[in-house]
Amino acid sequence: MIKYLLCYFFLLFAISVTAEETEVFENVPPPPSSMDSGYIGEPEITIKKDGEKTVEEFRMNGRLYMIKVNPDNMPSYYLYKDTTGGDWTRYNLRDPMIVPQWVIHRF
Repeated sequence: MIKYLLCYFFLLFAISVTAEETEVFENVPPPPSSMDSGYIGEPEITIKKDGEKTVEEFRMNGRLYMIKVNPDNMPSYYLYKDTTGGDWTRYNLRDPMIVPQWVIHRF
């Protein structure tokens, strides 16, 4: 019983000490965008929480070219823009390597 009371008072003391040192910022400016910096060599990544999954959007010069989806308790996968048709293609990290499929000759 005494152990529980001592733990309780210790937790109350620890919470009050950490609460006094906390500083709250009212007006925090957003981080600068890579589009504003003028540097075009690195992608701009936007991370969104969508239900039970985390979605990362990769943009280069304002154009969305790849999406990484991280579902909870499942392996992540990528959606990337297909250059021929403009459709989204799913790529799993556990899938074998994508082999180029060029048409050499049609019968």
